[in-house]
Amino acid sequence: DVASLFFGRVSLTEDDGDLTARFTERLEGGARVCEVTLSGCVAGVHTTRGEVGAGALEQKRLHKRQVKLTLYYALKQATGIAPPWGALTGIRPTRLVYEAMARGLSLEAACLETRRLFDLSAEKTRLLEEVVRAQAALPAPAPRDVDVYIGIPFCVSRCRYCSFISAEVGDGAALAPYVAALAREIAAVERLIAEHGLSVRAFYMGGGTPTALTAPLLHEALSAAGGLIACAREATVEAGRPDTIDAEKLRIIRAAGVGRISVNPQTMHDATLALIGRAHTGRDAEEAMALARAAGFHGINMDMIAGLPGEDATMFSDTLAWVRGMRPDNLTVHTLCVKRSSDMHRWQDALPDGAAVSHMADLGFDAARGMGMRPYYLYRQKHMAGNLENVGYALPGSECLYNVDTMEDHVSVLALGAGGISKRVWPDRALIVRAANVKDVSGYIERVDEMAERKVALWRQDAFAG
Repeated sequence: DVASLFFGRVSLTEDDGDLTARFTERLEGGARVCEVTLSGCVAGVHTTRGEVGAGALEQKRLHKRQVKLTLYYALKQATGIAPPWGALTGIRPTRLVYEAMARGLSLEAACLETRRLFDLSAEKTRLLEEVVRAQAALPAPAPRDVDVYIGIPFCVSRCRYCSFISAEVGDGAALAPYVAALAREIAAVERLIAEHGLSVRAFYMGGGTPTALTAPLLHEALSAAGGLIACAREATVEAGRPDTIDAEKLRIIRAAGVGRISVNPQTMHDATLALIGRAHTGRDAEEAMALARAAGFHGINMDMIAGLPGEDATMFSDTLAWVRGMRPDNLTVHTLCVKRSSDMHRWQDALPDGAAVSHMADLGFDAARGMGMRPYYLYRQKHMAGNLENVGYALPGSECLYNVDTMEDHVSVLALGAGGISKRVWPDRALIVRAANVKDVSGYIERVDEMAERKVALWRQDAFAG
């Protein structure tokens, strides 16, 4: 993980290679000293005394951090590269800030400590502070709040960068049986919510592409979930692909009580859209946005991707200006992440370098700011271009609670549908336990009652049993 911050995907071996790292550690004056020597000449040394009173698990965590930092500083010295997120390899940088604040530090002090410990850049430190500050202004979850996620794992075609578990619609034969199974799981979850006195904080239907369903099946799915939507503080449907959006589907979504929707063009450039396997044009996205506004949605997000093949900063800037003209309420700027299961990885597509993508991300920040938005959630993934991040921006008051909840593990999640992963979060995050649904569509349809029972068992679990 640490080596990938500097070299992208790497191959590690115990034999001598192009860059050989040798690790030693010793106790010296009551402190543990770790040392990494690279190819016999460049060394990183990191010393720690451990926290007084820390238990075995905490000592293990601190030891792991020490080893990572030792290698990080050796590689930084050897390569001259300063990763923007420093030595951080986790997906939720905000978690470190929250942990420091729980120890009594102010937000500013917590961000500075995180910067010092992990060598963050000044820009990423400021971004972290802005995100946590925005989250602090949102309604806090109540103790018995849950979020509900419903997955529709179908798309009209597969994007070249996609690594999600989703099926192409094809002849549509699986759609109706899937929605029928989903309705059974929804009914079981409603009984679970009533039994345990839970409250639905946020409802989110994602995918795949929910609007890949036919209009009648979309109506059937949303009608089955009507009780969940009606009692939720917010409700979102990830429409996503502009080529699946029409006036009838938007009317169905809005009539179901959903106020938030996503229209995700990713880029305005038709040549790029064709290259990445999206069967729509920039003009289709414009029309979808106009239809969404006419349908009365009060929270519309648009997704962009920095670092798509063949694109440079000028092209990305043109896309951002185009988006600004459509006046979305939210803007999510993703940094391209090429997973092993994606077609881009299999075919080794030529992509912009890290410096170019970093500049695009900065342009996204400036564009969002120019639209009056502020960053309110972020997350990172392995193998992201430039070791950067995905950032969600929103006009004040239009933030998506579900996005914050799922990133920060603030709230338990009941996840329905193929591939859904339910998550029970105990108070103060003392324990988090997950229960996964099967991923394949046919298996989900056949075993839907078992999927519901997994959630029932999760909510029967005692945090301290065993």
